[in-house]
Amino acid sequence: MKLIRRQVNLIKCIIENPNAGIKELSGIMNVSMQTVKSDLQGMRDFMQTYGTTIEIISGNRLCIYGIENLPYILRVSKLMLEFSLEKQIILLLLFSNTFVVLQDIADTLYVSKSLTEKIMPALLKKYPEELESIRHYGIRCIASPIEKRSRFVEIIEPYVQGIDFPEELKQFHLRHFPILHYITSHDIEKGMNALNYVQNISTFSLTDESLCQLFLQIIYILFCHRNQEKVLIGPMFSDIIHGIRRKEKEYLTSANTICSIMDIHDENEKFYLCYLFMTLRKQKISNSTQLIQAMSDVVNEIFQKIHEQMSVDFSNDHELAKGLSVHIYTTVLRKDLLKTFSPDYSWYDIMHQYPIGFEMSTIAAKVILTKFSYKVSTDEMIYLTLHFQSGIERMKNSEKKLHILVVCHYGMAAAILIATKVERIFHNVEISDTISIQCFLQMKTINADLVLSTENIKSQDIPVIYITPLLTQNELKQISYFVEMHCINNLLALFIIHSIVLDIENANSRNEVITQAVTVLHQNNLVSEDYLESCIERENISSTDVDSIAIPHGNPDFVKETKLLIVRLHEPLYWKSSYVSYVFMFAISKKQFTENFALFSTFYKKLVDSSIRTEIKKIGQEDVKKFKKSLAHLLSL
Repeated sequence: MKLIRRQVNLIKCIIENPNAGIKELSGIMNVSMQTVKSDLQGMRDFMQTYGTTIEIISGNRLCIYGIENLPYILRVSKLMLEFSLEKQIILLLLFSNTFVVLQDIADTLYVSKSLTEKIMPALLKKYPEELESIRHYGIRCIASPIEKRSRFVEIIEPYVQGIDFPEELKQFHLRHFPILHYITSHDIEKGMNALNYVQNISTFSLTDESLCQLFLQIIYILFCHRNQEKVLIGPMFSDIIHGIRRKEKEYLTSANTICSIMDIHDENEKFYLCYLFMTLRKQKISNSTQLIQAMSDVVNEIFQKIHEQMSVDFSNDHELAKGLSVHIYTTVLRKDLLKTFSPDYSWYDIMHQYPIGFEMSTIAAKVILTKFSYKVSTDEMIYLTLHFQSGIERMKNSEKKLHILVVCHYGMAAAILIATKVERIFHNVEISDTISIQCFLQMKTINADLVLSTENIKSQDIPVIYITPLLTQNELKQISYFVEMHCINNLLALFIIHSIVLDIENANSRNEVITQAVTVLHQNNLVSEDYLESCIERENISSTDVDSIAIPHGNPDFVKETKLLIVRLHEPLYWKSSYVSYVFMFAISKKQFTENFALFSTFYKKLVDSSIRTEIKKIGQEDVKKFKKSLAHLLSL
């Protein structure tokens, strides 16, 4: 069975909004109610295969049996995503070193020539530097060998998990594209031998994601060397590796061994593989002292900026310093030579789930840009946020007793974040270790009471709960009980009751709204005149609009007294990605931020909840006093 992306998004939407009915889901997804019903019916058999049934009951409400299975179903469903014709054509061209005519493309992919002709103009426009079309010759890929390898991995990687590569490639061959017509069993065998070697390296271990990318790189490299007279890698990687320190020489030794396993005797390929080892994300590094020393200046500056702007002191968090050092080093070294790959959760999810960590990542991104002239991508912001959120959770750590093993295939940042957050949220908990799936599969005994895993694994000796780095509300309920921060909710209610409500009839831009709001705060001697510029600067880094609301904020250094100001726009205003009707500007002073660290985070999380936003729309036109009372009740639940 193949699922369309809308169906996968519907599963995700149900996970995030377990109490939503058909009408609410259609509103969130911006589709008709009938489309939601049709998609649910189309996935009925697929859902039941994994122990979940969703029934539509009276009032277009949903009754979900086996809701605890939905996170795993979401993971599996992504492997069932329909493989688009666009991707099939690109993959076919990646396996050819000559021109391919449209008829041959159509015949190979079992589609009509007219359909191929229809999609080709858009494809050429989308990839002008990678594809070339010449009349009477056909289409060919003109990307460099490095770009081809990155594109190949980018296309295939979402469809493999890394638990059983040969079987997963076979399923990809049967479901999506005849890849085994190009990649041989010998290629796969050599790739597996290379991975076995990498897994036994003691000095470092790659994340499951990186192991998958390395495997795909290897099998495509083998294909290219077998089917092309000369693979021109060029000397750029020898230039990068030249003058490397002792630590990187271990990567070079590993690369040399992999070349021997692949039976490829090309010096440039050895340097390329060394580059991969240096830049692919790591699960663990046995000795990261040199990297920490090399990155100490930039990490210390990041910590200093965070302390200045947010009053949070990470100077003694050696775990965070280590994680950031390794991440920044590989990120800057990677530059634009390799495509980075997004995790299963988006920067949008991360930004709203971990707003404080995301704010810190924006500060780090500015320092990295200044130091290295390297602009951090939105995907890289995800990993920076996870690192900072791990540090935040360590600050909130509590007593532990129950032993939990975290199995995470996303890497160090996500694994550490899950571990530290679980320890903070749940009483009597101790994380015994954080390991990759590959390490778990090799374990003979498990010394823990519970396993939390980001991937589907089975154990007869110990209960396993499937989770994601987002640790959604449903996942937390499965683990034990969740400790509500009543003190934060009560404090938030007080700020709402004493907030300033500003009604604006006409506004032409978001900057105009922000200016009017800050002007009111300044007139009341609540902020200094520099607060406006800091608000606009922050909004330019990453817009804060979410559906019908926006949550702009500035530097706490410029706040004299904490105050919440709420703008109600008479006409919706297009902000950055949505039309906004309500603007919540929470000007938090540095003192308030330090004393009530979770206040801003809790406030942000509640406002981005779709059900909360729906209720705000209902009470938005009430008189100011009643509006405040209703909003305080809504956000303090």
